[in-house]
Amino acid sequence: MSGLAYAKHVTPQGERKGPPVLLVHGIGLGAWYFERDQRILAEHGLESWAIDLPGHGAEAGRNVRMGDCYDAVLAAVDALDEAPAVVGHSAGGLCAMVAAKERQVASVVLQASVPCREIFHYPTVPGLKALRPGLLALVRGENLSLTREGYVSTGLRLLDPADQQRAFDKIIPWPNGMVRDMARRRPSVPRLDCPVLVTHGFLDGAASLYGSRLLADHFDCVFWRFDDLAHLPALEPGGERHAHAVGDWILDPVARRIREIDAFRPDEGVGGDARRSREGKPVRSDSRFGDRWKR
Repeated sequence: MSGLAYAKHVTPQGERKGPPVLLVHGIGLGAWYFERDQRILAEHGLESWAIDLPGHGAEAGRNVRMGDCYDAVLAAVDALDEAPAVVGHSAGGLCAMVAAKERQVASVVLQASVPCREIFHYPTVPGLKALRPGLLALVRGENLSLTREGYVSTGLRLLDPADQQRAFDKIIPWPNGMVRDMARRRPSVPRLDCPVLVTHGFLDGAASLYGSRLLADHFDCVFWRFDDLAHLPALEPGGERHAHAVGDWILDPVARRIREIDAFRPDEGVGGDARRSREGKPVRSDSRFGDRWKR
């Protein structure tokens, strides 16, 4: 892969506004993941490129390391005429952080991102259960295939069954080297000079909400929690609101101003009691033991 040769390019509707946007997907996904988000960004006047990371897209099945992905994203940044806003989802968030560390970028958006080395990587119970069937293959050096049920438990459960299957059919086995590097060799990224936005879906079963909060603290940046989203906002019902909010922020990337994100209609109520009444079970977003693990 070289620069933007394999990128999905979407031009803005009407006059171009703001910087170019470079979209970096998570492990097992592809440029296809951002198809809806690119249409919404175009409505905001933003031009966007969604790339396929090495080992994905046309290279699906090739075992690659995270370093290969960092190099591909840096090459894509270099191929653009001006400093882009870099949006990274999950493992793509690590790529976005490295790009901002190594190059001049306009801003960074981290969606349910794997954290950098400075943040303890909190595994989730659904995430560990989803990975368990493939651990033997991982030890043997093979790429990691997750089951449909594993994806449903961590991110696809908000989609209806037909959409779940369509999304799962596009997902590829995870390159073994990327999995190992995310577990043991995450990059160190100091506080960045550019504006940073961290977003997280409260219903995410794959990434830790507390880890995302620590990541936002590390960068001293804006943190948005979306109560009605999970790990795959670009595919989920309600994810349009997330994409519109991100588009607005890219056009006005404030560093630390609180903005209200309305996850539900006003008549549905807000707060823990209202959320529990909607979901029918007790839910807690924080643990009283959480501060013991902050470092």
